[in-house]
Amino acid sequence: MEQWRPIIGFESIYEVSDHGNVRSIKSGKLKKISLDKTTNRQFLNLWKNNKQNVVRIHKLVLEAFVGQCPDGLECCHNDGNSLNNHLSNLRWDTHTSNIHDRIKHGTSNRGERCGTAKLTLEQVRQIRTDTRLQRIIASEYNIAESMISRIKNGERWQHDI
Repeated sequence: MEQWRPIIGFESIYEVSDHGNVRSIKSGKLKKISLDKTTNRQFLNLWKNNKQNVVRIHKLVLEAFVGQCPDGLECCHNDGNSLNNHLSNLRWDTHTSNIHDRIKHGTSNRGERCGTAKLTLEQVRQIRTDTRLQRIIASEYNIAESMISRIKNGERWQHDI
């Protein structure tokens, strides 16, 4: 059964549920939740004293049901799905833990998924085993010779060693 709690800072105006829904206390109507396409996070606009406040749903749920975010922590989604804002899927944890979650769930932008990547994983594997001079390899892949050195030494693409 869906449970409701007042939203901190908007106690007499809005409530949030443990399922990630938000409603107006006065009308009882659910608020329309929007999606930030750049971060793939759900948010909505809450109004208080004629002032608009943009808030993220996952943060509202945790604050209402768990408490304020402790210093140095952030909201983490246990299943890696940033659209799943059920209380059972959320926790306060460190940024490092959040990064490890992204790697575990395959939502990290490391390697080929990075927007600035010039190489594929297969090319990196070929570079690692290539015994030619680094300047020749660099020229072939159109990247800096220093990058060839970093790949071979495990300083770059280290997660794929």
